[in-house]
Order: sequence, then C-alpha cells, then structure tokens
Amino acid sequence: MKPKCNYILALERTLYDVHQSDYYPLKDIETFWKQYPIGMIRDNFIELQSKVNSEAFSGFLLDLLRALAAYLTAHLSHLDLTPLTLSEVFETSKEELKTTKEISDFFQRVSQSKTNP
Repeated sequence: MKPKCNYILALERTLYDVHQSDYYPLKDIETFWKQYPIGMIRDNFIELQSKVNSEAFSGFLLDLLRALAAYLTAHLSHLDLTPLTLSEVFETSKEELKTTKEISDFFQRVSQSKTNP
C-alpha cells in the first residue's frame, strides 16, 4: 500500500476505533496531552502551515489551535462545559459516528466469520 494511503487509512481508523468495546476516551486524551503540550502543537501547526500553502487549511489550523487552547484552559480552570450550545453540531457528528459504527460492526462480523469457519 502506498504511504499516502496508509496515512489516510490511519485517519479513517481513528473514527472506527471509538466503537471498540475496550475504547476508553480518557486514555487517548491523556496520551495526547502528555505527548503534545500546547506549544508543541502550535509549532507543528506553524510547520504544517508553511508546507501547505492554503488559506482555508491555515484557517482550520488556527481554529483547531484555538479550540484546543480553549479546552485546555477550560479543563485547567475546572469550567463546567454543560452550558455549551452545541447540540445541533453534535447531532451531525452523532450521525457520522453512527455511520462509522455500522461500518465497524460490519468489519467486526466479517473478521469473526473468517476466524470461525
């Protein structure tokens, strides 16, 4: 498989992994923040932005960094996130996760049927 395909497959896989029975989101959150402090994230975004000369992508990176910094600040300040009015946005994301769950379940059944002839 081509290296670019491997990268795309890894990105897709992240949305399927959340449906595994042993998935624990706090582990991924902890691993991420231990590996990437906010300054390193910023530095990586700057490097990435310089390689991908796209205004739309640069805007996305800026928004993503702003959201990560906001989540980090909210966590450190022990802010209650329940006042956020994101239910409409979350509905779209829930639909996307529902689709990935269906695909994940399908591949789970296929892999089980191959091991149980």
